[in-house]
Amino acid sequence: KSGKVGFVGGMEIPLIKKFYAGYVAGVKTANPAAEVLPAKYTGSWNDTGLGKLAAQALYGGGADIVFHAAGRCGLGVFEAAKESGKYAIGVDSDQDAEQPGLILTSMIKRVDEAVYQTIKDVRDGAFTPGDKVYDLKANGVGLSEMKFTKATIGEAALKKIGEARQKIISGEIVVPTDDSSLAKYLAGLKK
Repeated sequence: KSGKVGFVGGMEIPLIKKFYAGYVAGVKTANPAAEVLPAKYTGSWNDTGLGKLAAQALYGGGADIVFHAAGRCGLGVFEAAKESGKYAIGVDSDQDAEQPGLILTSMIKRVDEAVYQTIKDVRDGAFTPGDKVYDLKANGVGLSEMKFTKATIGEAALKKIGEARQKIISGEIVVPTDDSSLAKYLAGLKK
């Protein structure tokens, strides 16, 4: 409603900046006029109080939604969402039940898929060592089922999410992973 959203990260490191870059790209793709408030980094993965303080600052600055990539600190983000009556987005696993109805969705890392594929490759004699990317196309990441928020999100938005997912899988959309690729992505949206 405010057109403002926020992000809380545990540590300001390249891995967490990937989450931030993808989040900003998604926000700006959905609503180019939206404002992403300056990211807050707690410097901790475990201190829920720091997560709560960071989120309170973002909600106090007008954010309607705060996405966290902050480990256990994210539980503090959810507490702040509850106190403010605003929304949050979880990470790594389905965290939607932590505050039913206030966590719009969770970005899920499908570790189960990576383990399954590795075991299958070993069984089938197809295993090769090295780095493997378990991205959206490989079903290595995704969104929670939005069990408590589908009605809030609405069919039209869910359809747009599905369309964006397909564009990412096909390569039509390349999700940025750092400040530089984010800047290029955002510049491309303005054309």
